[in-house]
Amino acid sequence: MALRHKADSLLFLIFCFLLCPEIMSGQDLAYTDEKVRDSVIKMGMEDVAVVDEPDGLYINYSDNIYRGPFRGAFEVFTLLLNDLQIDKSIILILKVDRIPYVSLKLDEEQVRAYQSGRLSLVQLMSASHISYDIDKYNKLFKGVKAENNSAGKIDIVLYPQVSLNNSWLDKLYGAIINIAPAVEVGLWKGASFTGQAIFPLWNNMTGEMDYIRAGMLVLRQEYRFPENIFMAFNIGNFNANRMGANLSFKYIPAGDQWEAGVNAGITGSSTFNSGKWEVSQWKRVNGAVFLRYNEPLYNLQFDLTGQRYIYGDYGIRLDCVRHFGEVAIGFYGMYTGGEPNGGFNLAIPLSGKKHMKRNAVRISAPEYFDWEYEAQSGNEYFKKRLGRYYEMRPDENRSQRYYNPAYMKNMLIKLASEYNNQN
Repeated sequence: MALRHKADSLLFLIFCFLLCPEIMSGQDLAYTDEKVRDSVIKMGMEDVAVVDEPDGLYINYSDNIYRGPFRGAFEVFTLLLNDLQIDKSIILILKVDRIPYVSLKLDEEQVRAYQSGRLSLVQLMSASHISYDIDKYNKLFKGVKAENNSAGKIDIVLYPQVSLNNSWLDKLYGAIINIAPAVEVGLWKGASFTGQAIFPLWNNMTGEMDYIRAGMLVLRQEYRFPENIFMAFNIGNFNANRMGANLSFKYIPAGDQWEAGVNAGITGSSTFNSGKWEVSQWKRVNGAVFLRYNEPLYNLQFDLTGQRYIYGDYGIRLDCVRHFGEVAIGFYGMYTGGEPNGGFNLAIPLSGKKHMKRNAVRISAPEYFDWEYEAQSGNEYFKKRLGRYYEMRPDENRSQRYYNPAYMKNMLIKLASEYNNQN
């Protein structure tokens, strides 16, 4: 009987080894750094690195898939929360051009409460912690190789351009409609290049508006320093017929509601006359200082800017922007060169909520369409070229890079509510 019992035990072990290998290996059942990393990469995230510590699971990544930084973070959170073995704090560090930018954290106590059914997903997202303060996390990733590198991947983005101007007496409006595809490529850490061409579709203007011409041709290098100090250097061909270089700094103090910054640039003209590209020496100096306050209850953004504009006039401008989900609508007033001015601007989602995964080359629409209208106080404002400034990337708008923590938390709560309704 003893011999038969041993034989039965041996057959049972062989059966388990052949047909149920997961029973023989607890490692296959448990999550690992590599499994988490591969799962996040499978979603389409890039520059992914994972560190598993006793106090939490740390993941940093670049999101070039989802529209808005909060949507990708929500998808990563729900992916990890559905793995009941991940019952510790989950910390996401979102990177922009491979520079760590903002952190999103779910505490261990809330994670376990959600997984046991004692906390809803909306309540969990309401308890999340989002902050620009990520210095304490950076040392965890030293020596950890990031996978699915974003460097060298190319996006071809088809930007529409629409302009209306009422500064002429012989026509009600000067109107311009262009399509301006841009090649955008990430280089080394913090660096990117944008090359754009402008194809005119229709206009009732004269001059360069009828010609295919260069748009933005910009090399950009960004840095992040401790204590939430950001720096960016741009050089190349900007919009508003300017070519030159610009250096900017931004500081975000503790609390994340205030921002302050300065920038300075030197430019020359860059125009197409009779189909020829003509540039001048870089002699015109511009600069600005700004103070921003982000009001968390209604997602209001207030910007106060003092500026020396392109053509030497000094002025002050006040913006008030309301973020209605992913739609941003703002009004502004300004006073420069002895003349008042004002208007409104908007940014609305244009592409889908999710892009295709990036391989070597990806073609897409821009995430947002932005437009600004200025009233101008008479023809003198236009003739003196008052209040003129330039932008340095084709996707500059009020929604594209709005990482304010209070706003992002509100959007996570909204996505959690939609998720519950769908499930």
